[in-house]
Amino acid sequence: MDEITSEIDSLNSEVIDQMTNWVEMLGGGEIGKYVVAGAVLLFVFVLKRVLALGVIGSLRKLAHQHKHSTAAHVLDAFEAPIQLLVILGGVYFAIEILDLPENFDTVLFELIGIFATFSVFWALFRSIEPLAMSFNNLAWRFGGGLGDDLRQFFIRAVKTLIVVIGVVVLLENWGIDVSAFLGGLGLAGMAVALAAKDSVANVFGGLTILADNLYKRGDWIETPQFEGTVEVVGLRATKVRTFAKALVTMPNAQIVDSPVINWSRMTHRRIKMVIGVEYRTTADQIEKIVDDIRSFLKNDDDVAQTDVVQMVHLSDFGASSINIDLYYFTTTTDWVTWRDIRNRHIIAFKRIVEDNDAAFAFPSQSLYVETLPEKMTDNTNDDRAETSRKIG
Repeated sequence: MDEITSEIDSLNSEVIDQMTNWVEMLGGGEIGKYVVAGAVLLFVFVLKRVLALGVIGSLRKLAHQHKHSTAAHVLDAFEAPIQLLVILGGVYFAIEILDLPENFDTVLFELIGIFATFSVFWALFRSIEPLAMSFNNLAWRFGGGLGDDLRQFFIRAVKTLIVVIGVVVLLENWGIDVSAFLGGLGLAGMAVALAAKDSVANVFGGLTILADNLYKRGDWIETPQFEGTVEVVGLRATKVRTFAKALVTMPNAQIVDSPVINWSRMTHRRIKMVIGVEYRTTADQIEKIVDDIRSFLKNDDDVAQTDVVQMVHLSDFGASSINIDLYYFTTTTDWVTWRDIRNRHIIAFKRIVEDNDAAFAFPSQSLYVETLPEKMTDNTNDDRAETSRKIG
């Protein structure tokens, strides 16, 4: 490490000596210094463009040609920080040439150091996502890999860590003793920790959700509090879009402590219905209807035939109908497709009932009057006689 530092110092001295010679060639003095400093800045901006369009652009094209998309994305991430470092280098050498007052000189060099440190952490921050994608793709080839939500979770965690380390390094560069500052928090730190216990519980809840793979973005889930489609699985909370298009944000700790139904994990989707036929339908007709429905379901490609139960049976004598119970599953789990299948089946079942000269029952009541009151009978006869006289 010391050898590298000495080499950098030696190179720095050589560059400054060469620029000093250029100043002397221009006659020395303030004008010569400003001319050389301006030339250095101009050269740096040209070099920045050459790096962006020439070197990095060529490397990016080469990476795409060889199908190394990760390398291309990493180059994209490093491009802006490298350009910033080049500009800072030019500004550094320009300040060295100008030989500014010592106090002003020191402040500018400290600012350059701060921005240089920032550019390094900026490059690391920008490169996390393409590198994470690359490692994940490599892991999938060996049968591992992370889900999208878990990968995003760790990307955010690593980015947060880089930001924290970067801030600590910058504070140390400013001469602020971070360890002493943190140690001096004392009771205030304990108070903050107690106040943040719910946030910590939510973070661990998020880790539990991702580790157990309870759900992911796009899944349809149901809890006692809400039902909808998952949009974001965050560090602290999960955001779900309900079917009424409202956005629900629920802390992860509460979700983990509640029963969660993940409807998107269905292997098949169930259809359950009851067909009621009239009581005047004969036994032979009912048997034929049941057999025809069973045959229809057996020969329908949209109906699951294995790994699930398929039942068509007479269930009971209802108040107004003889009931046929249907219980089966579709091969699809898509809601719209499932509704189309159910719609088609209802029409088919109606045709089967009609083809067997039967009819659907509907709620009805039969009223039997054994005798009418005598007064009502007399009034009825008188009314009929009066009506006959009027007609005659």
